[in-house]
Amino acid sequence: MASNVSQTVDMFNVQGDIWSRGFPKRFETYYLFTINGGDSNEKQFSQCLRKLTETTTEDGTPLLSTLAKVKDDHAKILERKREERNMMECRSDVTNDEDDHPVYPVANALIAFTSEGLNAIQRGFENGESLDMFSVRMTNPAFYGGMARPGIATKLNDPPSRNYDGPFNNPDIRIHGLLKIGGSSKKEVDDRLKLIQDTLEHGRLISDVAEISRIDGWTRPKPNRGKEHFGFQDHISQPLIDGIDDDEPEILPFSMKTDSSLLIVSEKTASEAPGRLATRPPWMFGGSFLVFRKLEQDVPAFEALTKKFLEYSCQSPGHMGAKLMGRWKSGAPIAMPAFHTNDSSDPKSAKLINNFIYGGDICPASAHIRKTNPRNLKQSAEQNFPRAPLAKIIRNGIPYGSDYNGDPADTSKRGLLFACYQSHIEDGFEQMQVDWANSEIFPEADTGLDPIIGQVGQSASGTNGNLDTFITTNTTDTEKGKNNTKSVSFRQFVTMRGGGYFFVPSISALHNDLGQA
Repeated sequence: MASNVSQTVDMFNVQGDIWSRGFPKRFETYYLFTINGGDSNEKQFSQCLRKLTETTTEDGTPLLSTLAKVKDDHAKILERKREERNMMECRSDVTNDEDDHPVYPVANALIAFTSEGLNAIQRGFENGESLDMFSVRMTNPAFYGGMARPGIATKLNDPPSRNYDGPFNNPDIRIHGLLKIGGSSKKEVDDRLKLIQDTLEHGRLISDVAEISRIDGWTRPKPNRGKEHFGFQDHISQPLIDGIDDDEPEILPFSMKTDSSLLIVSEKTASEAPGRLATRPPWMFGGSFLVFRKLEQDVPAFEALTKKFLEYSCQSPGHMGAKLMGRWKSGAPIAMPAFHTNDSSDPKSAKLINNFIYGGDICPASAHIRKTNPRNLKQSAEQNFPRAPLAKIIRNGIPYGSDYNGDPADTSKRGLLFACYQSHIEDGFEQMQVDWANSEIFPEADTGLDPIIGQVGQSASGTNGNLDTFITTNTTDTEKGKNNTKSVSFRQFVTMRGGGYFFVPSISALHNDLGQA
């Protein structure tokens, strides 16, 4: 039996976005590529992959970022903000607007591969070298089979692929790899992408998967920076990785600290796979599985529903939106209507934002944050969902598209480029989406679906179905001794437009195992 003690994480070996804060960014791109086959291309790509781990920019910055480098970037940005704040206090001609400040120039990148991509790399090996793809398949069936593997699409209730955005709507494309690059500006990101493409010999050894091969996102402008398009503060209540986030404030009355093996593959992860005879190959240690999903948000429909707040015993559109999300738009718990903060990442604010246990009467059991982050499961739920404690993910996505201008006729597309990391996709993302968000009985009976990310499937014409959920009202059921609930039915707000499952290897695995001399 493996120890309960979290194993040490080598921050100079783990790729840098696998962290609660992730890449510091105002702009981010997801670039999808194919490894060209034939004429020993796979072997040469493997050689270039090793070269990629050794190559730096002109100023000596590695092209691929480690967690140590990303943590250092965040520290430098914080110091720059402090310097600028001090400067503003000394100068009357400087406005107190973050957008007027110089931005610390930064770019960070990671590389990840689908199971097809790993098999392509394997084909280039010689002299008996192997990635042991049989064990990869046996221990990670979700990753190996992909997001559209037989049986899972109907459980996820994802739309048919013909309704996806490009390039995911083309059944003939072969996605082998992903470059996820975030930075302070589009130029910083584009420059880093070009350097990596050149190192991997784009055009000869790798190619764009389709005419549309990159998907761009960017943070919303002030005053909505840090918020997704429905208007809610994002990236709150991230797991704190034991051994990495030890300097972060503890959140009382419970801890957000998470065993690193639930997020980063380790020897412990490999030996604690119930029912699986195979173990993960050692080269996977220090890596993590990345789930990427392009989620389109129907903001006009969301706002139209919240304007019906009186029908659901809510006090305002904002109050009804908070009932659906489980938080106010500021990020504050719904039980704290007077609390607001401009910076949810501030340690003192973080304690206030996260210092609550779901009571059930104020925060509906169906609310998004309660569905996806249950904190005090009843005994019956623990029995029905025994693997629930293993469902830990780190979310590091970014919005895409322009802000909604308030005109119901605005047909512009907008949403979230959702990205999450975990050490096991079945226990992480798939458990959250299938067993929790899409379930009417989680965390308790007659809960309804998650009103934000719950999925009910589409009609043959591609129209989203109606999603049924419940919210608490201000009236009390005297017999049950708790607030009444009222059903809410509406056409699903969020539509999945494509995505995939990837593995993010450690730097040493890229150099020594996937890479060749």
